Amino acid sequence: MVTPAIISIRGTQRLPGEKPESIELVTEGSYCFEPGYATLSYVETQMTGLEGVVTTFTVEDAKTVTLRRTGKINSTMVFVSGTCNESLYNAEGVGALLLGVQTRSMTVLLNENGGILDLEYAVEIEHTVCGVNAYHIEIRVL
Repeated sequence: MVTPAIISIRGTQRLPGEKPESIELVTEGSYCFEPGYATLSYVETQMTGLEGVVTTFTVEDAKTVTLRRTGKINSTMVFVSGTCNESLYNAEGVGALLLGVQTRSMTVLLNENGGILDLEYAVEIEHTVCGVNAYHIEIRVL
């Protein structure tokens, strides 16, 4: 059953030779939990630079996390610990880019009341690591 939730997100990006940059967002969204499967979804704001884009995280068996974005950006990134997955990152007005994500760590502590999702991954463009991103997401069902 889909329920309203407060979703707190801290995203950190580390680019080679630069200081890490973090952004924090607290927003209303939706959350659905069933044993072995959970989804959380929210609409991005101007603060993230993706205003109006719908972001959805899907967690399957606490082993696979899929991040989907739809709107002016369309992408699907799949995260499985210790693996690299490639996907198309399509930005409206800019074009498409083949993006690789190498999952470095993933922690899933979710239940029917919400919980925590931590994800860290390296971003690869043409098989070259160009940065490391991390998400710390806390979900609280209303």
